[in-house]
Amino acid sequence: MRLIAFILLLASNNLISQEIKRADSERSSITYSGKHFLHKWSAENKNVSGLIQIENESISNIGIVVKVSDFKSGNSSLDSNSLRVLDALQFPNVIFKSTDVKQENGKIIFEGVMNFHGIEKDFNILAEVTQLDGMTKLFGKFSVSLAEFLVKRPSLLTRKIDDEINLEFDLYFK
Repeated sequence: MRLIAFILLLASNNLISQEIKRADSERSSITYSGKHFLHKWSAENKNVSGLIQIENESISNIGIVVKVSDFKSGNSSLDSNSLRVLDALQFPNVIFKSTDVKQENGKIIFEGVMNFHGIEKDFNILAEVTQLDGMTKLFGKFSVSLAEFLVKRPSLLTRKIDDEINLEFDLYFK
């Protein structure tokens, strides 16, 4: 009986030091932008799903999922072409899951795997961490190469769009 009580005490202590927070879909967003020699464009996704795990007051894990079809540019023709180019019916989600987290001086580095367009690639993503009224905010920017994810870049006037796509995230967890 004492052994069971001791195991329960250890388990409850471990659970107390661990917390899971969900992405606040009302406030969170991920934006991407790209360039062509004739113009620039961007699209925003305000339907972000994700979790962070907090152990001993530090983020120890993160997982984010967004649907490709939820990125909106304000231009339905551009959005439609993006869905076609990104094969959104075959690869509907972009997923990032951390494998390691390093935190210091209000900044955090998420080492992990991104699954995009059916390809998994290792990424290191730097983010700023802020605590706001019981919420954890993560903000950062990074770039991806379309070629690395085997995305066929569309062209306009015989010139392809730039290979590099810039992403910016503003994520709130509660």
